[in-house]
Amino acid sequence: MVKNKLVLANNPLFGGPDYSNRERAGSPYRELRIDTIDRDPNQPRVHFDEEKLKELSASIKTYGVLSPILVAPSTIAGRFKLVSGERRLRASQLAGLTSIPAVIDKDADGNGDRTLAVQLVENIQRDDLTPLERAHAIGALKETFNLSIRDIADKLGVSKGMVQRSLEILELPDDLMNALREGASESKVLLLAKIPDAEVRASYLRDIDTLTRNDLKKNIEEREEKGTSVEAKLSPEDIRLTEEMQRSLGLKVKMTRPATNAEQGRIVIDFYSQGDLQEVFRRLVG
Repeated sequence: MVKNKLVLANNPLFGGPDYSNRERAGSPYRELRIDTIDRDPNQPRVHFDEEKLKELSASIKTYGVLSPILVAPSTIAGRFKLVSGERRLRASQLAGLTSIPAVIDKDADGNGDRTLAVQLVENIQRDDLTPLERAHAIGALKETFNLSIRDIADKLGVSKGMVQRSLEILELPDDLMNALREGASESKVLLLAKIPDAEVRASYLRDIDTLTRNDLKKNIEEREEKGTSVEAKLSPEDIRLTEEMQRSLGLKVKMTRPATNAEQGRIVIDFYSQGDLQEVFRRLVG
């Protein structure tokens, strides 16, 4: 079993030379004592699947940690702050390891937005955050560092639409926030956000697990057609134009008309930073 571990550690597919050789060569890879690594309290992931942790722990007992964690130097001498790899760190502790291979990223020291972005990328690409966890993390990234939707999307390597949906989640009323927390579909919850009446939303929430998204969308549209909404149903062309504007700007765009086939109407563009506002201004007057 030990032989397998050594073969994998020296296999180029799993990172090249062993960690002691890397350290002697001046590489940022190190074998660090686990008790010198502090978890980041701002880590976006809150919940970890215990069964998956046990599976990873069993793998680590057999093969070792194949992918190093990422840490940054702490403000306390001799200690390190975890940047990414919390699942591997937890699973290694569960496996009884006292040390773990790590990359020390000195550039991450003091650069909070970069650290949070790295954590988000790892979680989104490997073991997805819940929509609510992702929303809170993206909201923290935006508020703390005054980043635009474009900035966040570029840092995370995701679409502007995903960032926008996450920010919309943070504005949900309590009933929909609770539904999302309990595992309701993100797309269904965001559809229900279009209904201003909490009692009407409650009637849909009772059946949210059995209703498909298309069923939900159809029911909401039927309510609008019956006059239960103060806004007229948009035509297919209005919807197309709204979606094109939203895609072009990377911001939430809403069009309303007072009545079906009315010539007049209103367009509302939500912006989330000064940079977003400047971009809308540039597009309008450019």
